[in-house]
Amino acid sequence: MWLESQVALKELLAQELPATPPRPERDRAAFSQGLATLFLRYVQVVRRLETCHDQMLQPQKRRMLRRVLDGALGRVLELKEALVQLDRSEYHFMDHVLQDLKLTPADVEVPVPKYFLLERARALKERQQVLAEILARMEPSQPPRVTPSRDEAVRLVQRAERLRQGRLRARFMGDIRRDEERERLARESGAKELDREQAAIRIQKVWKGCLQCRRTALERQQEMAFIGMVRPPPAHPPSPIVLCPVPVSDPAAPGLSAVALRAQLGEDFRRLRQADREAEYQQALAGTRALLLELEGPSLQEAMKEQLRQWLLECRDLTGHFPEYPDEDVGGSSILFAEKTPEQVREELEQLEREEGDKKKKKKKKKEEKEKAKKGKKKDKKPEEAESLMLPPSKFLPIISTGFMQYQATWGERDVGKPVQQGCNLELIKAQMRKEVEKEVRLQVDEMMRQELQRLRLAVDREETRPLKAKKSSKKLGKKSGKKEKDLTQDRTLDSLYEELVLQGILKKPQAVPLADYTGDFSYLGSTLRAAGAEPAPSVLDVRQNVVLYAILRLGSPTVHELAPQVRSLLLAGPAGTGKKMLVHAVCTETGANLFDLSPENLVDKYPGKAGLSLLMHMVFKVARLLQPSVIWVGNAEKTFYKKVPKEEKEAEPKRLRKELPKALKMLRVDDRVLLLGTSDRPYVADAKALCKAYERVLLVPRPDYTSRYVTWQRLIQKHGGTVGRGLDLSALATVSDGYSQGPMAQVVRAVLTERRILQLPRRPLRAEEFLQLLPKADPVYPEEEKTLQDWYLKTPLGKRWLKATEEQVEGKEMQGKKKKGRK
Repeated sequence: MWLESQVALKELLAQELPATPPRPERDRAAFSQGLATLFLRYVQVVRRLETCHDQMLQPQKRRMLRRVLDGALGRVLELKEALVQLDRSEYHFMDHVLQDLKLTPADVEVPVPKYFLLERARALKERQQVLAEILARMEPSQPPRVTPSRDEAVRLVQRAERLRQGRLRARFMGDIRRDEERERLARESGAKELDREQAAIRIQKVWKGCLQCRRTALERQQEMAFIGMVRPPPAHPPSPIVLCPVPVSDPAAPGLSAVALRAQLGEDFRRLRQADREAEYQQALAGTRALLLELEGPSLQEAMKEQLRQWLLECRDLTGHFPEYPDEDVGGSSILFAEKTPEQVREELEQLEREEGDKKKKKKKKKEEKEKAKKGKKKDKKPEEAESLMLPPSKFLPIISTGFMQYQATWGERDVGKPVQQGCNLELIKAQMRKEVEKEVRLQVDEMMRQELQRLRLAVDREETRPLKAKKSSKKLGKKSGKKEKDLTQDRTLDSLYEELVLQGILKKPQAVPLADYTGDFSYLGSTLRAAGAEPAPSVLDVRQNVVLYAILRLGSPTVHELAPQVRSLLLAGPAGTGKKMLVHAVCTETGANLFDLSPENLVDKYPGKAGLSLLMHMVFKVARLLQPSVIWVGNAEKTFYKKVPKEEKEAEPKRLRKELPKALKMLRVDDRVLLLGTSDRPYVADAKALCKAYERVLLVPRPDYTSRYVTWQRLIQKHGGTVGRGLDLSALATVSDGYSQGPMAQVVRAVLTERRILQLPRRPLRAEEFLQLLPKADPVYPEEEKTLQDWYLKTPLGKRWLKATEEQVEGKEMQGKKKKGRK
């Protein structure tokens, strides 16, 4: 798999980093096709790299492969941003590209790397223990359980036995009355009693018909399994009665097949071996560093001193006085060891100011040129003709290229014709540690040489030394970084803030919900409908894919979060019961993030007043940054931006966070892995401009289509202990449940599959009628509500862009039609 990944990476790097710069594309359809193909190819590479990184044991190889994997993930996010800007939509339909690449929908789903949780397993476990201890103190103490006395226990047993005998007696008397009633009806109708031979023939006829039905059903099932339409039955089926289901990850699960059990044991064994290899690697690093410091440190220190003394003497001979010693911010003596003369070093240090001035002048010129170009464009020119489509420069391609070339240079020749090396390589460790030892020794030498230079200047030139300081970097840590935030809790520890937020119910324990539980199916006609001019509704898998790209990958990887297009806030809008809250908990589960609940209902009577609100926001964002990754969830996000607050909600003050949320988001830096995640059932009751200003990205979560409902019914029934047999028509369930979301479907399954009904499954299999009886009691998603949500989405920035582009296309087609008629 790693060899296949290398071949694919070579092809992609050759395509994206050609010798000559590529020309801009004029054809929008061709550019869209190429961009979608590039996106899917990178997703394929990411899937292979994630599997290789997860299964590889050699720690040094895993570190190099990790860089390439992070770079590929970041490149996927950059291509996703390019697709959004091109399609003017958060959802993209690539079924036509899948056919060209001969891929299945399962092959193009972006995976969640397992190292997000594995590398932080110990820290997450400690945090969960602390959270559990705090929550245990909040729970009211339960009264002690009173055990009945012996006499009371005997009375309870006697009462239960009398009830059992009474039920048996009532059943027996009911059978007697039924037989008497049957005999009475037979006498009144004048029916003759059958003799033994006729009765036996009738029984045989019924029994033979039953046997033939069973044979026919068995032959049909064997035929369907033979042609591949259904799965063949297991050779040794497990017992259908399972009172306490065991999770799949447990090797002792009774329903686990031999292959799955062997794979699970192999994965657990591999995790142990990876931990052992990592411990050996860390031990080798520490031992090699200490050895190099002891053996090579003194000689290296003397060589550096001698070289620096020679440089000082040469500079004094040229200039007549001792030079200024470079400060640590500039790089110390490392800038003097770059095979340069003292004059060259001095010139470079003096040109730092000139470069900054030149950059400012260039920026002004570029702005002026852009403004002139915009003014010079002709209004009559069509946008399709003037538009030149081209991918923006990437921040991750250098990371992928450097990591890939470094792996090839380091391990390419070592792995050729040799068995796979799983232990750490001491030669590479020595080379790595030698550089670190050199840096450490250089810092010590710089400190000693500064003191020596000061003594020389006082003794020879009678001057005091003035170290050359580095200029303040002009890099901005965040967009529009304004004044520094005041620390309102300087005298408090992180543990005390964490405990207070837990006790106030702001910091909550997320539910353990894997993202795979948000099931659905792929949209197979998306590109066809879009080509016909109709905007198709996104599928459940499209929503899940966007949650992975916008939330999980950015929160899980620091490298991806810092360099990828920034997404600080995300809004999930859709009808009730479509799984928005489930996705919030899934994001926390897959990344190990903290969950802060700032929903208007959760803030009632907490931290009153303006000062209290400022303290709350400061505490939440401070703890979220220090314990990142973190998710700040706002349920019913529309209430924070109400156009008009209803009378019954005025006392709750739902608009408390209207001004504070945007301010707090602006204070976030690029390296802060904090995401504001909002959910809303009725976003149309809020001020659209203010809501979209607080939430940078808006995902519309629709109700499931037919294929997604089919998969959801199957998963829910199996999850709650049911079995999907031949008598259960899932197709009918999926058809009749049109208009219902996943929430009501889950409620119906829980109501039907009680403990008693699960025990009856061997004798009475499930049927669709049992679910259909309870389904009408739930509230469906009406078409008017869907239409209102779609109209509201067109008021968002991305929706406005899509609507404008659609109107321009319609106008262009009308103009072309008029021109054709004029020619005729």
